[in-house]
Amino acid sequence: MRVNLLAKRYAQAVFDLALETKTVERVAQDMKLIVTVLDENRELRKLMANPVLDGSKKIKVIKALFGPHVHELSLRFLNLITRKGREQFIQGIGLAFEDIFMEYKNRMRAELTTAVPADAAIRKSIIASLHTMTDKDVELKEVVNEEIIGGFVLRMEDYQVDASIENQLRKLRKNFAENLYVKQF
Repeated sequence: MRVNLLAKRYAQAVFDLALETKTVERVAQDMKLIVTVLDENRELRKLMANPVLDGSKKIKVIKALFGPHVHELSLRFLNLITRKGREQFIQGIGLAFEDIFMEYKNRMRAELTTAVPADAAIRKSIIASLHTMTDKDVELKEVVNEEIIGGFVLRMEDYQVDASIENQLRKLRKNFAENLYVKQF
C-alpha cells in the first residue's frame, strides 16, 4: 500500500472518530503538535522508524512525550498506530489529517513568494482574489526570496503561478538558445 494512501485512510478514520465525539478542533491541534514535534526532532523520527525497537517501548515513549499534552483520543490513536507497526507513518498521517481538517473548515493554504516583503494591500488583494476563485478562506504564508529578483510566485494546492522576473529571464535564455538567427539573403 502506498504511504500517501495509508496516511489518508488512517487520517480519515481518526477524523471521523473525532467528528463523532465532537473533538475535531482539539484533535486537529494535537495532530499539529505531533507533526511539529516530529519535524523538529530527528532522533524521535529515527526511534519511530527503528524496526528493532519493541512496540511497547515506543508506546511508553509516546505516552511520556504526548500524554500530558494531547487529548485521550489522539493518544489512543497513536497507541493503535504503534501497535499495528505503522508508527513511522505518524507524521504523514498528521499531515493528511491537517489537509482533511482544512477541507472540513473550508480553508486552503497558499504560499506567496516575493523578492521583498509584500505590503498589506497586496496580501489583502491576493487573499480576496483567491477567496473569489475558490470560495474558501485563505491562509496566506509569505516567503521572501531575493533570488526571484521581482514579481511573485503563488502556490496553492496543486497550482502554481510563476510571475517572477527570474522565470521570465529563464524563458528568454531558453528562447535565445533555441532560436538561432538564420540569414535568409
